[in-house]
Amino acid sequence: MVAFDDLLHARLGGMQDAVNDWTETVKKLKTLHEKAENGMQRKAEKADWKGQNAGVTRSFIKKTAKEFGDAAKEAESIRNILRDALAEFKASKKKLADIVDAAPGKGMRIGTDGSVSYLVHPDRRGKDYHGPEPKQADLEKVSAEMKAVLDKATEADEVASRALITLVGKDGNNFSGTDYHSLKDAKAIQDAKEFVALSRKGAHASPSELAHADQLLKEHTGDRLFAEKVATGMGGKGTMTYWAAIVDSHQGNMPKKELATLKDLQKNLSLALAEATHSKSAQMQQWKKDVIELGDQQFITDRTKDTTGPFGFQITSSLMRDGEFDRKFLNDYGDKLISYEKNTNAPQLWSHGGQYYDALNFGAAKNDSGKDPMTGFLEALGHNPHASTDFFHDKEHFNYLTGVETKKGPEPRIWPQDSASFVPSPDQKQELPGFASLGHALEAATTGHNYEDGPSAATSVHSEEQADIMKRLVTNMSKHPDLVREGMAESLGKISAEYMSDIHRAIDPHQGDIDALFPHKGADAALQEHDVTRFLHTIGQDPDGYAAVNLGQHQYTAGILEYHMKHPDAYVNTLSPDHHEALTQTIKSIGSDAGEIEGIIGSGRDYALEHKLVEGDGSYNKALGKAGTWAGSLAGIGIGLGTSAFSGPGGAIASGLTGTASGEIINGIVQGANRDRLDGQIYRDGRHWEVLKEDTAQTTRESLAATPLRHDPSFGLYKEISDSAVDEGFRAGQSNVQKYLKGEVQSGGQ
Repeated sequence: MVAFDDLLHARLGGMQDAVNDWTETVKKLKTLHEKAENGMQRKAEKADWKGQNAGVTRSFIKKTAKEFGDAAKEAESIRNILRDALAEFKASKKKLADIVDAAPGKGMRIGTDGSVSYLVHPDRRGKDYHGPEPKQADLEKVSAEMKAVLDKATEADEVASRALITLVGKDGNNFSGTDYHSLKDAKAIQDAKEFVALSRKGAHASPSELAHADQLLKEHTGDRLFAEKVATGMGGKGTMTYWAAIVDSHQGNMPKKELATLKDLQKNLSLALAEATHSKSAQMQQWKKDVIELGDQQFITDRTKDTTGPFGFQITSSLMRDGEFDRKFLNDYGDKLISYEKNTNAPQLWSHGGQYYDALNFGAAKNDSGKDPMTGFLEALGHNPHASTDFFHDKEHFNYLTGVETKKGPEPRIWPQDSASFVPSPDQKQELPGFASLGHALEAATTGHNYEDGPSAATSVHSEEQADIMKRLVTNMSKHPDLVREGMAESLGKISAEYMSDIHRAIDPHQGDIDALFPHKGADAALQEHDVTRFLHTIGQDPDGYAAVNLGQHQYTAGILEYHMKHPDAYVNTLSPDHHEALTQTIKSIGSDAGEIEGIIGSGRDYALEHKLVEGDGSYNKALGKAGTWAGSLAGIGIGLGTSAFSGPGGAIASGLTGTASGEIINGIVQGANRDRLDGQIYRDGRHWEVLKEDTAQTTRESLAATPLRHDPSFGLYKEISDSAVDEGFRAGQSNVQKYLKGEVQSGGQ
């Protein structure tokens, strides 16, 4: 521990001289290395030596040239450590001096040992005392500030000391060649070595050692050097053996504190490994290769269990649930996992192979024990949208996981029940944990952002691959609603919200310039009205799915109305020289589409209530209320034009839309859903068809009122036109549900 007085009065000039001297030494050694490598070594390699000269002298010269390089590297590392340590000491010394200098002005005295006391004790303050009157808490605060400064200096001192010892090494005849770019690097490497040493204890690690290992990971979150040294230090097989041992030794009921540590350790190790996979080093490439190749092997850490132990895929996937793993690694891993499943009875094997394990996923939700490796892998895809788009753009992967049956392809996946009790062939219509993760992965694949992040203007422009996956989703799930598994609807609803431009294009009967009416950059999913109707009707039955589509629809309607009212040259002025007639046509088209979408999902909501698929109408209000945070970010994507300016017909520029109008509309819906009183709530009652229709008309009117059109003398007439269009669209949505589902679903609101 660096002492108070030592730091406050430290003379750092000698250390600065050392840094300067080592800097000069580095220059000289680099020059010598260059001469040795480009001169002596190259001449030796070209020399036509025979016998001993060829076998001994040439290798000696090569080794000597290398030693010059190692010496230069070691000298530079020493310089870097001293330089950064000096900077830390200087900063700490100044902070400490500032605290000491400021103390008297605060009525405090700091002793030579760093103790803090009153400048004038409260008991000795006379009536004429007008100086500062610090409290005991103030003294304790200053003491804590000084301790933090001393701790920082002590850490720098200890890290530098260990690093310099490491640099010298144990070999007196060779330079170590260790390369430290900074003091921070030195600490990262030292802490990584400490973590690796702890990992080798495996099942024998004490609770305090597990907590310390977790703390090391947490301190270095996002530190790629640390992460890489942890992964390569353990090695691919070592990483899996470590987690298998942790899993094996921590089963059954555990104290809450221990379970919390393991849950945290799993998350932080996953984050570290994710960071490490982005390294391009040869050691890390080998780690990735080993992890994939060991996926089909069982890891048995307890020999009393004979041949029962988790497979490599199960272990790795349980350490994939957090963080953004490398794009190529995820796709290579997923290819191997699916290939293995297709050639085995893997879904059953996953349950059987881990049947003696209560959990590979600590602190998990019900029926998500981590035995099904597909769940963890899909969570990883959900955190890396580029990898997920790559993966699901492969039609075989898409069909296998979503359940699409094809004449040529293999049977769709049978998802296992991931719980302590083994169920060979669980009902695929129940809510299995992998389904929510499948939704997360598809959300990332189609939207271009991590499913846990909200949408943004930057991700509102969809690629051809993303749009193609969206089209497959809508097409297949509209024909086979049972493919919308329990737990997927919320993600599918959010996807729909971000493809609202494509949905409007699909349902609008407009025969004119659809690109001008609903402009967007990027690829078009080219959806069909009948597919969209059946798809949205199914999603609308789920409260979370309904909430996402509802909010997405109103966000888009508010945005597109704001756009056309602010930029009439983009579309309105091209319809008719009669401005009133042009505005009327535009409002009719947009209002009708808004009504149709709300009519479709309203029919789905009504159907779910009628058939008691949900507990009650309140579930929909709760879903609208809790979607507020996500919906807030949804308001920022505008109408899908991305961050670049978009020139529409007539030269109108659509960039710079703030989303203010849509934000206000969404807030009204979300806040209305959270109100205790029914009066004034929006979408409060799914059992009354006319109420849902009026709510849509009201919200669309408010969207229109948020545009510059509110200043038009004929605004009252335009509101009536909007109401009429919404009514027409709402009824069309209801009619299309009956038409396209061939009477299989009847709305209770008829």
